[in-house]
Amino acid sequence: MFTEIDNLTNKLHQMEMTWWLNHTLFTFNWWFILLVNLFFFIAFLIFMDRGSVLRITLALLFCFIIVGTVDQIGQFISLWSYPHEFFVFTENFNAVDFLAVPSIFALMYQMFTTWRMFLVANLFICLINAYIAEPIFVALGIYKLDHWSYFGSLVTLFFIAIVVKALTDLVANSRDNYTREYSPTQKVWNRKQKAR
Repeated sequence: MFTEIDNLTNKLHQMEMTWWLNHTLFTFNWWFILLVNLFFFIAFLIFMDRGSVLRITLALLFCFIIVGTVDQIGQFISLWSYPHEFFVFTENFNAVDFLAVPSIFALMYQMFTTWRMFLVANLFICLINAYIAEPIFVALGIYKLDHWSYFGSLVTLFFIAIVVKALTDLVANSRDNYTREYSPTQKVWNRKQKAR
């Protein structure tokens, strides 16, 4: 059974590579995917707060990992598919917005630090993504909703952004607390305070 699955997987990969080389690479859709992701990633680099590089980059990486994982699961269980991909041979770069969504969410995390404002901005961004961007991707034939809906995308992205903010806050705050508590200059300060 495994040998048959392995043979079918190899055949599928060959077919995907042939499709990608003949119908995707350097086509309008391929350039569109490249430019959308480059635009948002460059915007991220330009508008990123230089004083919080570690925190904002952490948000970007968490989002990239989570969005990529959710995307792979969705494709695996046939909720959606990508007829045109940036790279066919790696799962993390096959979504039309593999860098765009993490860049947008990281900038949103940077700009809206309180939970209330973050949730409002998150809803607004997710509405735009689900009901404006995704229909454009579908119309261009880059993204295909097999057993999925725009509302499903809205809800999924909304919760992904919440998880990204919570994880980033948790890790960044833990790091800040550790630095305050255990940095050499802080130890000297703590000793001086205790001596008084």
